[in-house]
Amino acid sequence: MKLSLSYLTVSIAAILWSSTILAQESAFEVIEVTGQHQGSYSAITTESSAAVADISALLANLPGTAVNGNGPLTGIAQYRGLFGDRVNTQVNGLSLAGAGPNAMDTPLSYASLINTERLEMTRGIAPVSAGTNTLGGSLKVIESQARFDEVSGTVAAQYQGNGDQAHIGAQTNLANDQHALLLYGDLMQANSNMESGASQAIAPTTYDKSMVGGQYRLNLSDTSSEDASIAIGYQHLETTNAGTPVLPMDIDFIRTDRVKLEGQHQLSNWDLNWHLAYSDARHGMDNFSERVKNDNANARYNNAESQSYDSAITIEQDAWLLGLNAQFSEHNSVITDPTKPMFRVDNFNDVTDNTLSAFAQWQQDIDQWNWQLGLRVKHYQTDAGEVNHSMAGSMPAIKTLMDRYNSADRSQSQTGVDLVMNGRYQVTPSLSWVIGLARKQDSASYQQRYLWVPMQSTGGLADGRTYVGKMDLALETAYQLELGADYHQDNFSLSPRIFVHRIDDYIQGVTATDPVVIMAAKMMGDDNPMEFANVDAQLLGMDITASYQLSAHWQLDMMASYVSGERRDIDDNLYRIAPPKLNLGLNYQRGNWLARIESIAVAAQDKVSKTQLEQASSGYGLVNLSLSYDADTWMVKTGVNNLFNTDYEDHLAGYNRVSNTDLAPGQRMPGTGLNAWVTGEYRF
Repeated sequence: MKLSLSYLTVSIAAILWSSTILAQESAFEVIEVTGQHQGSYSAITTESSAAVADISALLANLPGTAVNGNGPLTGIAQYRGLFGDRVNTQVNGLSLAGAGPNAMDTPLSYASLINTERLEMTRGIAPVSAGTNTLGGSLKVIESQARFDEVSGTVAAQYQGNGDQAHIGAQTNLANDQHALLLYGDLMQANSNMESGASQAIAPTTYDKSMVGGQYRLNLSDTSSEDASIAIGYQHLETTNAGTPVLPMDIDFIRTDRVKLEGQHQLSNWDLNWHLAYSDARHGMDNFSERVKNDNANARYNNAESQSYDSAITIEQDAWLLGLNAQFSEHNSVITDPTKPMFRVDNFNDVTDNTLSAFAQWQQDIDQWNWQLGLRVKHYQTDAGEVNHSMAGSMPAIKTLMDRYNSADRSQSQTGVDLVMNGRYQVTPSLSWVIGLARKQDSASYQQRYLWVPMQSTGGLADGRTYVGKMDLALETAYQLELGADYHQDNFSLSPRIFVHRIDDYIQGVTATDPVVIMAAKMMGDDNPMEFANVDAQLLGMDITASYQLSAHWQLDMMASYVSGERRDIDDNLYRIAPPKLNLGLNYQRGNWLARIESIAVAAQDKVSKTQLEQASSGYGLVNLSLSYDADTWMVKTGVNNLFNTDYEDHLAGYNRVSNTDLAPGQRMPGTGLNAWVTGEYRF
C-alpha cells in the first residue's frame, strides 16, 4: 500500500487527529522550568498502552523513537536514526551486557512488565549525567522500588489474539518504617505464530518467557524517608523457544541472573547515591529447533555467555552533580554442529569490554535562562583471546584469517570526551525556546572490533550479510545541534524540535575488499561480505508533539517525526532509518471511562543504503481503537490494533531468514495484522 506525502489516508480520517503524548492515555512529557539537574523528557506507562509482549513496543509512543523489531521479544531501540549500543539504555538504573552476540537479549528485554512504572526518554541531547555513552540519546526503564510504610500489590494479565499471546504478572510491597520488601514475577507465552494482514504466518514468533525478582531495602534514617537507605535486589530471567525470523538463529534459551546493591545517603549538604551490580547471562541459539532447516544447510548451535559489572557513584549539591561510572564485561561465543562433533568455531573468545568515566554537570537559572553544562571523560579498554576454527586445516582462507587475528595486538585503549550545553529561555510563562549543543564520542561494539571470520553476529543488524570486524576502529565523534520550542497555554500545547547530527568516523558496514575475507565468505555462501569501517555521516530531522483540549471530555493530540541519514563520504544513505511517521488521534474521557481512536500514517522509505543492499518499503496507514475503565482498585482495557487488517511491510523489521514458511527467504518482514487484545489489573 503506497502512501503519498499528502497522507491521504489520514486526511480522510482527520477527525482522529491523534498521537501519543496524552498523559491519561498514552504518554506524558515533563519539561524543565526551574530547579537543578532536571530536564525535558517524555515517558509512557505500561498501563496506558495497548497490550505488549516486550517493553520495546512502547517506543512507538514517544517522539523521535522507533524500534528495530528482530522478533517479538527482541526489539532494539532507535532514536532519531541512531540505534543499538549508541542509544544509552538503562533498566533499573543499570547498563549491563547481554549474552547474545546478535542482541537477542536486548537491554529492554530485561524490563519486567509488571514492575515497570514507565519508559522514560530524554528528549533531545542527553546530559552527561544520563549515562556513559549517550551519542544516540538516553532511554530509561523506571522500575518500582521497595517503599517503606506500605503494604500494597498488583495483579495484572493481558491477552492478544494475534499469536495467542498471554501474560500474567504479580507484584507486592510489604514494609514497615524500617524494612521494605518488594517481590514481582512475570509469565509470558505465545502459543502460535503471528499473522500478517494477508493471513501469512510470521514464523517463528512463538515464545515462552518468565521473570522473577525482588528487592529488600533497609532504612538508615529515623523516618520513613528513602533518602538514607541501602537495598539489595535480584532478578532471574528465563526465555525459551523464542523465534527471531530475521536472524540466522532462534532462541533456544536465555538464562540471566542479576544482582544490584545500592545506597542513598545524606553527607553534610551533599546527596550521595551509589550502586554496584553484577550480571551472569547464558544464551543458546540454533537454526533447527524453531524453524525448518533446509537439507543442504548445516546445523548450527551457538553457546554464548557474558559476565558484566556496572557501578556508579554520584554526589549532588545545589547546582552541581558529580559522578564516576564503571562498566566491565566479558563475552564468549562458541558455534558447534550437533551432527558433527568435530566442528567448532570460536565466534568470540575471552573478549573484554571495559569503560571507566567521570563527569561533572552544572545547572542554574540565570535571569530568564536555565543553563545546563556538562563534561564527561571516558576511557575505553578492550581485548580478546586467541580464536580457533576446526576447519582451518582444510580451508586456507580461514586459517589465514585465524592466524592474522591471533598474531595481532588485540588490546585497544581509547579516551573520549563528551561536552554538552543545554539551554532553555523562558519568553513568557507559556512559551520557552530550547537550544542544545554537544560534542559526543562513542566506542565500537565488541562485535565491530573482534568479529574475525565472516559471520552474522553483528549486534542485530538483521540485513542477512556476513561481516568481519576491525580492531582499531576510531571513536565515533558527533557534533549535535537541537533547536526547539515549548508552548503550553490553557487547552493547547505545541512542542517542535529540529536537530542535526554530524558524525565523523561513524561505524558501519562497507563492502569488504580483502581477498582473503571474500574467499572465506564465498566458502560460506556469501559473495558480498562486509567489513566494519569508519565513515562520515549526517543525520537531520524533526519531531513534534501537540495536543488540543476540545472540551471537558474530548482531546486531540498529535506526534510526527522525520529523520534523514546520509553518508558524507559517498553518495549513499545510512542503513535502517525509520521512515517519516504521523500519529493522530481522538480521546474521550468521562469519569472512569476512557476511549481512544488513533490513526498511524507511515510514509514510504526509499532513502535506503545501497551499500548494504537495503530494500525500499511502501507507506501505509493503520487505525487502532481502545476502551478502558479505571476504578480505584481495578482496571480493564480492551482494544484492536490494525482495525482494518492492513497488509504492510515494517521497514525496521528486517528480512525473513526462514525457509519453508508463507514468506519467501529475503522478503521484508510484514507487520502484524488485526490484533484484538484485553488487559486487566487489580490493585490492593
